[in-house]
Parts: sequence; C-alpha cells; structure tokens
Amino acid sequence: MLQKLNERIQGLIAWLIIILIAITFTLFGVDYYLQSRQAADVKAVVNDESIKYQAFETNYRRARAQRDSAQITLEEDKRLQKNVLEQMVVNTVSVQAARKNGFEVGVEQANAAIVNIPQFQEDGRFSRERYQMALSGALFTPETFQKEVKQGMLLNQQRFAFIGTSFALPGEIRQFVRLFMQTRTYDYLLIPYALFSDKINISEEDVQNYYKKHQNQFKTKEKVSLNYIELSMKNIKADIEISDAEARRYYEENKNNYLKPAQWRVSHILFAVPEGADPEDIKKIKVKAEEAYDVLKKNPGQFSEWVKRVSDDKLSLKDDGILPWLVAGQTEYDKTLVQLTQQDQISAPVRTSYGFEIFKLLDYKPASVVSFNKVKKTIKEQLITEAAQAKYNRTLEALSDLSYQNPDSLKPVADELNLPVRSTQPFGRQGGDTSLTQNKSVINAAFSHDVLVLGNNSDPIQVDDDSVIVLRVQKHLKPVQLPLTAVKNQIETKLIKQKAIDKAKQLGEVLLTADNKTEKQLTDKYQLNWHNVIKASRETEQVNSIINNIAFSISKTDKKNGHLLSSGNYALVHLKSINDGKMTDLDKEQQKSIAQQIEASYGMTAYDLYVNSLLKKADIKRH
Repeated sequence: MLQKLNERIQGLIAWLIIILIAITFTLFGVDYYLQSRQAADVKAVVNDESIKYQAFETNYRRARAQRDSAQITLEEDKRLQKNVLEQMVVNTVSVQAARKNGFEVGVEQANAAIVNIPQFQEDGRFSRERYQMALSGALFTPETFQKEVKQGMLLNQQRFAFIGTSFALPGEIRQFVRLFMQTRTYDYLLIPYALFSDKINISEEDVQNYYKKHQNQFKTKEKVSLNYIELSMKNIKADIEISDAEARRYYEENKNNYLKPAQWRVSHILFAVPEGADPEDIKKIKVKAEEAYDVLKKNPGQFSEWVKRVSDDKLSLKDDGILPWLVAGQTEYDKTLVQLTQQDQISAPVRTSYGFEIFKLLDYKPASVVSFNKVKKTIKEQLITEAAQAKYNRTLEALSDLSYQNPDSLKPVADELNLPVRSTQPFGRQGGDTSLTQNKSVINAAFSHDVLVLGNNSDPIQVDDDSVIVLRVQKHLKPVQLPLTAVKNQIETKLIKQKAIDKAKQLGEVLLTADNKTEKQLTDKYQLNWHNVIKASRETEQVNSIINNIAFSISKTDKKNGHLLSSGNYALVHLKSINDGKMTDLDKEQQKSIAQQIEASYGMTAYDLYVNSLLKKADIKRH
C-alpha cells in the first residue's frame, strides 16, 4: 500500500528530482531543416525578451520527431506548434522570475549534472563520444545543451523553494492517512446477463420495429477508391547514374572540400569564469591561471596532477582533462592551437568563453588531402542526391501547377510528367489496409469537400519524408440501406442481449433491497455465489478495480450498492466493514515519508499558481 502511495505521489514530483532536459532528451535522428526565415525572426516577446523563431523551430522539430509524422493531421500539427510555443513562454517567464529572485546555476554545477545523465554513460562512466553523438542527433551543440541544463536546474531551484517551504498540518496528514490507507471488507456477486439469454424470444414484430426506428444503423459504410500520382525521391534517385569521370571532375574542381584540416589532441585545465563575474574577480582568476602556467612550464610532467587538483571542467576530469580531437576551423582555440607544434608543449593561459584555459599538446595530425578513391563513392552519392533533389523540386512544382490547371483529371498530369496513375482499394473514413490509405492527411483530403463533392484533384500531399502524391476520387461508394433480411440475425442478437442485460439489472436491484430469506432463494435459483474480499486497499489487485471502486463508494449507512458493468453483467457489492488507516500502523520513517510527499504536492500546487500569476502579469506578444 505504501509503495502504491509512493508511486502515485512521486508521479507528481519525479520530474523535480532530475534535470528537465534529461527527461525530454531522446537519442533520435532528425532530418532537420529550417524554413526560409531569417534566424533573427522573432516568434514571441516575453517582457521584452525575444523567443527567436529558430529556437521555436528547433523545439518544434524535436517534439514532432517523437511522433509518427504520417499520422499527424493538420489540426494536430497546429496544436503541437501552439503547445511548444506556450511551453517556451512559460519557461521564459519562469526563468526571468528565478533570476530576479536571485537563483543561479554555475557552469560547474551544470557539468556535474551532465556527467550523471544516463544517456551519456557507458559502463557506468561518462562517455564523451556518446555525449557528442547524442547531442548532434538531437540538434544540440555542447553550448546549447549546457544552457538548457542550466535553465532546467535554475527552474528546479525555484520549484524546490516552494516545496521546501510548504507544510501540512498534523490533522491534514492524519486525515489523508485515514482515507488513503483505509481498507474495506466486503462481499460481491456478479449476475451474468447470459443467464437469461436462452430464455428470451424475439418476435418478428420486435425485429421490424427496431429496424424501422434505427435504419441509419444498418447502412453500408461510405467508401472511396482513389487514383493518385506519386512523386518519390527514391524513384528519381534510382534513375540517375554518375560516372567515374563525372565524379573525378567534381573532385578536382572542389579539392578544397576534401582538405582534411589539422587536428590536435590536447589535455586542458579550465579556470572557469562565472557568468556576471566582475573585473576584479576575472583578474584574480587570470592570475591563478598564470601562476599555474609558470609552474607547469617548468614541470610539464605535473600537468595531469594539476588537472585533477584545480580544473573546473568536470566533464573531462575522469580522462585527465583530455578533450576529443580538435579540428582546425571548428573551435575558438585555433590561434592557440596553431602555436602548439611539439608533443607535450604547454600553452600560456588563453581566454575562452568558459574562462581561462591552459592546453598541453598530446598528438597532432597535419592538414592533408583525402584521395579520390576514398571519397569517390561519397561524391557519387552526393551528386545523385543533388541531381535528384533538383529534379524533385522541378517536378513537384510542375505537379502542383498541372494538377491545379487540370482539376478534373490526373491523366494530363501523368502524361506530362511521365508518371503512372495508381489506384487504391475502397476504404472508409477510418482508413484502409495500406500505409497510404491509413495516412490521416490522405484520408482527410479524400473525404474533403473539394475532392469528394466538387471532384477536384487534391493539393500535393506529403505522405512521408521522400514522397508526395496528388489524388482524386476514382469511385465514391455512398452508404446504402441494407435490407431487413441481411441484418435480421444481427438485430435479434442485439435485442436478446439488451433484454438479458435488463433482466440481470432487474434481478440485481431486487437483491439490493431483499431480506436474507429472499436473497438466499434468488441466489440459489440462479446459482449465484457471493465472493468475500478481506481488507482490500484502494489499490488492491485481488479483485476487479471497478468492483473495488464500488465498494469504496458505499457509505457506512448504505451498506449495499449495485452497478451495471460495461460487459453487461450486473455487480452487487455488500459492504461488511470499514477499517480507517491509522498513523500508529506506520513506523517513523513511513510517517515522515508520507508527510514529505503531502507537503511536496502542496508545494507543487503553490508553484503552479505562482507561475500562472506570472503569466497573467507578463507582457506577452505572440507573432
């Protein structure tokens, strides 16, 4: 029981225990692109702070990538975009308040949290390779991910301020324990409607009357079959060939693209500069770095020891400060790295976005040109993709124009583009048997007024990442009234079941008020048995949850209650005793745990109200 309570309460606050970004972080690949907007475009402004369109688009893409894009309707997609933006607005308002209230998270704290995120660990230890690969797949850079982690931790500090100051009165805790830890002893009886099915006769008149009153229930389902033209990137690629000569020519003309830049393998010591540090503090940190350099310049063999002792980069601490290979042109350290030419050479402290850093050269790979044979396959794939993309774009534009110019037929479109017209089997508004006819966008278009009623071609529909179709209705199968002879057995079965359910309910209602003698006679007649349940908790698994809920809905004065189940059977419950939960049944640790969980739920409620008040006061402009 306590475990169930713990799971239920912790479900409300578990997300407070770990960093927000670690919860939402998923290791997925995304075919990512930004729409044709400038990065500076603003999606919303919250108290004079802008939410950039690019940031919104990235969050939206992450959210969409976790869903089946083929099954997202236009309406659902709009709702998803709205939800993503609203969450960003809530986060912005909350972060602004947290900073105003003096909460702060440093780089060192964020790095320590990142190291402990399970997705980045291998064999129980932080893996920088997994870390970088995961960030790349999820549209993060180390800098943007660190920023997200810091923001999540900042908001957690503010939430915990509410949870840490919330309290529950002893009487409230006792009342909670009394009700939630309560157990009940009861008997229950099930009356199957099948007891009466064989004894029920349905007349021809009953069948006819039901058929007349419910004719709309007995029609064939509306269906359509489609003709469609598909434009597929996969098919276009299959028709394109690139010769060795073409690949070689591209290689020679773009040799700079195959220049392998210089790479450095270094160990480093970071003297972190906190955000908002004043000039005096920065000066002190710089002096500290210079003093370390003076020692290491004379004693380079002590570098690893100094890493462990003074470096603020906790991510690389377990690897003696060793960073992944640094590539020329891809880091802010280039000017420093080019000066490191000899193994074990140590750089003077350099100011970076993280603070002051000292580097020690471990290995070096000079710039070189990759041979043609090593990149020939890649070049061919690239040229095929480029040619296919260009043809796809041209054909898509022509497909859109031609299907609009010839709204009543796909043949002119197919002839002009040399694409086949394909067909589907009939399917209804709930979809068909193929992935195409199960696609919500296809279903919505097929049954739209413009396509179904007016008989026009559809607009181009994106059915997956590589394919677009234009469709039109080939045949519209309207609902047809089924004759009585075709549905007679169906109606008889339905009426028999309904009357049997009514009789089961009638018997149950009689038993609810029957005296002991009458109850015994009826249960013997219908061979019904009472089942005893002893001290069942609210979360018991020893009996059907619906029956248990009935037992816990009965008041002390009523004693009995009945309920018609969704199966059609009738359940009768006779309450025997109520056993209230008591604080004395719990040990000290259990009492303390329950009190903390109740107080945490109060704190959560208070925090939600606080955020809502911030939103009401905020100046929010959505674009």
